[in-house]
Amino acid sequence: MAIEWKPIENIKEGEILAEDLYDKSSFNVLLAKGTKITRDKIQILRSREILWLPIETKEKLSDELEKIKSSIDFDQELIKNEEPIAVGIKLSIQEEMYQNFIDSFKDISRELKIGEKIDPIPIQRTVGVLVDEMMTQKEFVVNLFRKHPSGYLYKHGINTAILSLMIGISLSMSRYHLVPLAQSAVFHDIGLMLLDDPNYVDIGKMTKREKLLQHTAIGYKVLSTSGTIDNREVLDAILEHHEKYDGSGIPLGKAKDDINFYAKVIQIADAYDSLTSTTSEALKMSPYQAIKWILSRAGKDYDPYVVNNFLKVVGMYPTGTRVKLSNGKSGMVLRSSGVGLLVPVVVVEDKIIDLSKDKNIWIEAVIY
Repeated sequence: MAIEWKPIENIKEGEILAEDLYDKSSFNVLLAKGTKITRDKIQILRSREILWLPIETKEKLSDELEKIKSSIDFDQELIKNEEPIAVGIKLSIQEEMYQNFIDSFKDISRELKIGEKIDPIPIQRTVGVLVDEMMTQKEFVVNLFRKHPSGYLYKHGINTAILSLMIGISLSMSRYHLVPLAQSAVFHDIGLMLLDDPNYVDIGKMTKREKLLQHTAIGYKVLSTSGTIDNREVLDAILEHHEKYDGSGIPLGKAKDDINFYAKVIQIADAYDSLTSTTSEALKMSPYQAIKWILSRAGKDYDPYVVNNFLKVVGMYPTGTRVKLSNGKSGMVLRSSGVGLLVPVVVVEDKIIDLSKDKNIWIEAVIY
């Protein structure tokens, strides 16, 4: 059986749930995989504001999800990967270039931490190289998830920038806007380095969580006062990347169109890299789980329009997702086909299969 995500208004009585459905407040199983949908169950789901369901289907799926809703539930069980999610698949940028970006970011971060004056020109040049590299790519392979000896913060900043650029390019943003977007993403969590600095945080009076919530304001302050960044849009994006679409975020409680647009892009890239990272600091979800987690918060935490474009980049089955195919074989998703969200390019026994072109094979189930 294949899985089709269907809006609840299109659900028919007798259809079968293809995955466990979780309650949004308690994370307990609300309806188990294999449950037959009835009118009463549909009413319960509506009352829980669950508007999309994974349904079993025997048909080959070709229709793309046109709208992203905020109520797709997700599997709370976390996959604890200790190796790169997609071993052997090429990276979005070459290893040497990736290493150079990490090293540059690390050097800048250390200088900021000790209070040295930063020349912004090399930063702009480095970010420009990253933007140009991403703009030349004809297809995106989201294989960023590996440990790095330089530490989580440096890797996370670069990964978030790469993912943000993928979204920005899918939004047809010009280079003029992609450069500050990438710059914002690289430095979005720079304030985390300074949480134990008494110049920025009253260490004795704050809990660990209270200190953590200060990192956006600290990043904004250190980058603006050091002269590292003089672009107001970039600084605002760093300050606002934990604002939420419904106005419940920090530090200003901004909502919807009042939130800096770069911040809207960065917060999705930030979440995806954090959730799928192999470092001990992350929650370690599988790519598929992370996508569902983000989708479940579209319209609440994240701008649905930006989420929709992110989904176009990674697909419903992101790079590294292990899937079972209708022909009985299992494989790993390489990338989105660029044609539909549910028909990615899959590697099966060293053979590459584009499910958007092969009409006789489809995804029957997600392994993880």
